[in-house]
Amino acid sequence: MPTVAFVSPKGGAGKTTAALLLALGLSGKGLRVAMIDSDPNKPLVHWASLPDCPARISVHPAPTPQDMRDALREAQRKQPDWIILDTEGSIRGAMVFTALRLDLVLTPLAASQLEAIQAIKAAEMVTQFGRRQGRDLLHRALLTRVPAAVRPRSIKQVVAQLRACGIDLLPTALIEKEAFRTLFDIGGGFESLERHGSHGLASARANAASYLDAVLELLGEARAPVAAV
Repeated sequence: MPTVAFVSPKGGAGKTTAALLLALGLSGKGLRVAMIDSDPNKPLVHWASLPDCPARISVHPAPTPQDMRDALREAQRKQPDWIILDTEGSIRGAMVFTALRLDLVLTPLAASQLEAIQAIKAAEMVTQFGRRQGRDLLHRALLTRVPAAVRPRSIKQVVAQLRACGIDLLPTALIEKEAFRTLFDIGGGFESLERHGSHGLASARANAASYLDAVLELLGEARAPVAAV
């Protein structure tokens, strides 16, 4: 049962959107996904309350640190194939590092100097908790809200800054898409967007699929057995 946590100290980095897109992609492959929503504003809980929530996705609120273990127990009762945690990149959010054995931590960020700094802080926190557990936690930064047409110079600067700090990036970025934002307005997944006549669905689907493939490939490589010498 792979367990993926999304952490970011900065709001608006695209963390919840990235978590939801991963869950939708996995459920589309017939997998059961339990999501933990630790945002006090409960955006995933709100999304799940809207029409057409996929039956294979369950959402469990944990608005306070005290709620985290209860939410995890409820999630595990659903016997999910995957667990996805939408958490803060703070000590409060780091409760998940002590509650679960994580397979992957993703830090979404837009291409700005401020968000790069926050992503570096998140990476340091992930490293510290990994050392406490006596292992290296698999961590990647994930570029989000990338313009569809033009790649600004700031993206290259942010990528260089992260790599200089030893932070690897997921090879697929999430493009700025109106369809991704609309998911939180009407609920469901891309099928719901299609019924509502949302625009740009083909490119949004393709981007989400590439993102899912990048996560699956990364976890597949990390879990592959090491050949004996």
